[in-house]
Amino acid sequence: MQTSPSNSRGRRVAAVLMATGLVVALGPFTARPGWAAPDEQPEPLGRFLTGPNQGSPAEIATRYLRAHPAEYGVRAADLADLTVASSYTSKHSGVTHVNLAQRHQDREVFGATATVSVARDGSVVFVGDTLVPGLTGAATATPSLDAVDAVRAAADALDLADPQGPRVLSRTTGPAQRTVVSGGGISDQPIPAKLGWQPTDDGLRPAWQLVIDDASDVHLWNATVDAESGELLAADDWTDQDSPADLASTLGRRTAPAAAAAAPAPAAASVRPPNPVQDGSSYRVFEFPKGDPNDGPQTVVTKPADGDASPYGWHDTDGAAGAEHTTTRGNNAHAYTDRDANNQVDPGSAADGGAGLSFDFPADLNEHPQTYTQAAVVNQFYWCNVVHDLTYRYGFDEASGNFQVNNYGRGGTGGDDVQCEAHDGSGQNNANFSTPALDGGRPRMQMFLWPGNQFGLPNAVTVDGRTYEAEYARFTPAPTSAGFAGQVVSVDDGVGAAGDGCTDYRLPAGAIAVVDRTSACNYHVQVSNAERAGATAVVVVNNVAGAPVVMSGSMSPAVGIPAVMVSQADGAGLRAALPAAGRVHRNLDRPAMRDASFRSETIFHEYGHGVSNRLTGGPTVNCLTGDEQMGEGWSDFLAITSLLNPAIDDPENARGYGQYPLFQDSRVGGGIRPRPYSRNMEIQPFTYDSIKTGGWLDGTSLAAPHGIGHGWAAVLWDVTWNLVDRHGFNPNLYQAWHTGGNNLAMQLVIDGLKMQGCGPGFVTGRNAIIAADAALTGGQNACILWGSFARRGLGYSAVQGTTGRNDNSEAFDTHPSCRGDFVGRAAQPALNTVVAGDAVPMKFTLATNRGLDILASGSPYSRLVDCDTLRTVNPDGSITPRPTPVAARNPGGAGLSANANGQYNYPWKTDPAWAGTCREFVLTLDDGYQHRAYFRFIS
Repeated sequence: MQTSPSNSRGRRVAAVLMATGLVVALGPFTARPGWAAPDEQPEPLGRFLTGPNQGSPAEIATRYLRAHPAEYGVRAADLADLTVASSYTSKHSGVTHVNLAQRHQDREVFGATATVSVARDGSVVFVGDTLVPGLTGAATATPSLDAVDAVRAAADALDLADPQGPRVLSRTTGPAQRTVVSGGGISDQPIPAKLGWQPTDDGLRPAWQLVIDDASDVHLWNATVDAESGELLAADDWTDQDSPADLASTLGRRTAPAAAAAAPAPAAASVRPPNPVQDGSSYRVFEFPKGDPNDGPQTVVTKPADGDASPYGWHDTDGAAGAEHTTTRGNNAHAYTDRDANNQVDPGSAADGGAGLSFDFPADLNEHPQTYTQAAVVNQFYWCNVVHDLTYRYGFDEASGNFQVNNYGRGGTGGDDVQCEAHDGSGQNNANFSTPALDGGRPRMQMFLWPGNQFGLPNAVTVDGRTYEAEYARFTPAPTSAGFAGQVVSVDDGVGAAGDGCTDYRLPAGAIAVVDRTSACNYHVQVSNAERAGATAVVVVNNVAGAPVVMSGSMSPAVGIPAVMVSQADGAGLRAALPAAGRVHRNLDRPAMRDASFRSETIFHEYGHGVSNRLTGGPTVNCLTGDEQMGEGWSDFLAITSLLNPAIDDPENARGYGQYPLFQDSRVGGGIRPRPYSRNMEIQPFTYDSIKTGGWLDGTSLAAPHGIGHGWAAVLWDVTWNLVDRHGFNPNLYQAWHTGGNNLAMQLVIDGLKMQGCGPGFVTGRNAIIAADAALTGGQNACILWGSFARRGLGYSAVQGTTGRNDNSEAFDTHPSCRGDFVGRAAQPALNTVVAGDAVPMKFTLATNRGLDILASGSPYSRLVDCDTLRTVNPDGSITPRPTPVAARNPGGAGLSANANGQYNYPWKTDPAWAGTCREFVLTLDDGYQHRAYFRFIS
């Protein structure tokens, strides 16, 4: 039986204003003043959505939704057929997350879901939803296409090749007609298909939903095809990666450093799990918490597996003592190289540690990464497992859909360890992660090389004293700094275009073979022929004008000599110098290429996509949709919070992301995001309205999803530091959530992912995190969280609209229960009038005198507001940057004071230049409670 909310449960502090769904404002939105609260009475701190209820979590969740359809924009009839897609309990909080799916005529309505989080006592904590209205009387059309027809239609719409002989591998009976179709040459995996309903502007359409693992490019397509017309109704790419065009604009920001690795940052204490597995394993890696080689050298780490998350170590798969694999393979990850981009293991590339599991492979960072592939594979294996074990402790476990071969009887579906591919040949200057929606589907992480061509091409050929820059080959050994010397010989195989080397020929022993790029045979054939002829290296001359290209080829059979490519013009100059001796070598005028496999920051980020995709909406769907989705933000948050090091991270300074692959030498570099992260809003100016088209700096637009995601990460970076200020910093993130502010931030964000439901925007994400704190701590941090969000425009009155980027409205107010007025000052929203330049006493009262160390970091401050609306807007009309908080100053040597009765006074010295303007003054206590007042300044 559902009961009414109880006011006696003081331990619980509600973090939600209302049951927040995808659509917050159903009608036209009129902007409120920055101080205004919604028309409804605010939900007081101290309550969940309901009090305790009887029944199972699924029963409570279903009953609650059906009792409150209007709050979620639907009618009771739309909720007549709800099915439980997944349900699991977070062990640390006792909250059960019930993920419900809407159905119509016994078939799933794609994307129509609700996540209802239920506390131990049956209280409904939070609801996030994408429920669809108007199901009654919806279409009842009979599908005319079968699953194979749908595959063909999807391939055509996605501009894939024509499927070759697609056939049904399996089919089930029932309304969904679940079918598995062969890959047909367009998909690396068999294609699952199911029949359901796709919501459209014209109502529901019968549709097939397919998952195609694109065999021709880096995409994992979730495609929805109209089951009558074959029209592509929706397509989501479940591979998360940076846009190459966006990344290109960030390359070349800095001049090249010296060839040697940058000087290491101050050492941080090693981060080890409290319960290590005694399996004797050791790994030479850039150890946790090093973000990349900038933070220090490789070291040997012993027994790093966490006994809670990986009870039998990292090389187990059978759940019994003893490793099943002595290579970089195990229960959580399989690491190897895929230099030929066929999504298969390159022969021999999974590093072998022998019976003792000793993975000691050093790397010389002054050489190219292809000279130390096993070191890269070991580092990637280590970090993939670290992220697995770490996120496990914060609730990304088997029941919630984590990535493991064997789930050891602890819930969920196994068989989905991460395929951690180093030196992937499908691209460069990037990394990606593909997450199948259904628990049990194996994700793939692909790490690329970052050649650094902004400094010149990575390799070179020196002949007769002249050096020609050259590109590299993915499938051959890399040229070294010392190089490969020999007599340079222009090949003539005597057949067809004689210079292409496509037919066997002979060379002087140890020669450097020069061949022409050709379509008559591939690069692998050219290099193999040269190797059999006795060459020590190969130079391919481009056959068209312009820059040379990176060469790709098969890894089987392996070739043992390096190959490079020079431009057509340089090839002509090189040949003109023959006969001559020469050398193929690394380009010594620039640093060696860099390797994403050595960036734990990137591994955390990419793995984070798997975490956010699996937890949002539960382990049966991928539903981070819309321009406002924050997937890239959660991934950056996971990386920079996990690697947080106060010795080199300052909340008021810049913390960039991605410096190492850009050849920047510290975390404060610009990185690959639009702005570095910082609590200082002059460094990181993001506010909620920055996501709008034309809303970023200089009227530009933040790219979706990375630019918009970086804004969400900027908000969470503030949240993290504000919690650290309150609860301290714990250098060991393996320890419990209550041992440090950074640990708590990690826990609240991961719990928020579980609660927020499908299709979240920034406001829903905010509410879910605050609800997570209510469930976990009784809301002890509610005001800190509200203040953190409010400072970035995600305050109490902020409106999300849809998950489009242009219908939100920012607000900078905190929750009404977290704010108060000053003694002797007009209460909000009234304006106090003062003379600009005067000292203004700002008095407030606490129950007792708590001493003077009671202010939050950066408190107090003032910020410019519009005198009529009291909104924080720029006089020039631009959206970003908003007027930034200005630290309050004191007159003379005065500062905060208090009397014995708990009345405090902060003397605020105003600025004469403020005459004719208005400002809000905000004083924040260390518990997040804020005293606020508005002022008009006159001369």
